[in-house]
Amino acid sequence: MKFNRGFRLRGFAEGPLSFAPTYKYDRMSDMYDSGPKQRLPAWCDRVLWRAKHPERVHQEHYQRYEARISDHRPISAAFNVKTKNVDKEARNIVKEEVKLQWREVEATLLDELHQYALAQRLL
Repeated sequence: MKFNRGFRLRGFAEGPLSFAPTYKYDRMSDMYDSGPKQRLPAWCDRVLWRAKHPERVHQEHYQRYEARISDHRPISAAFNVKTKNVDKEARNIVKEEVKLQWREVEATLLDELHQYALAQRLL
């Protein structure tokens, strides 16, 4: 990110990479690409962030998970963000709306994953 002049997201930050590369695994395996292309492992699954006041943002974790259903390993990050004022009533309303929306998205994603796994004969 620092040295690639063509990288368009230079204004973003990223926590330290303390996990192995997340891409190019053999499917259903812990081995990196053993096929004819022999592609090099890479960190192409990333969480980049930016803030007007970066000193108010603290990254709690940045990690990968060992799901073996693809040639990628999923990752996650969590942040603690300090704000000046919070309207607790408005926050609770938005929080409930987001929870409902997430349940719908989660159900769709899980169904798509299940259909994919069935189609690939992984289940």
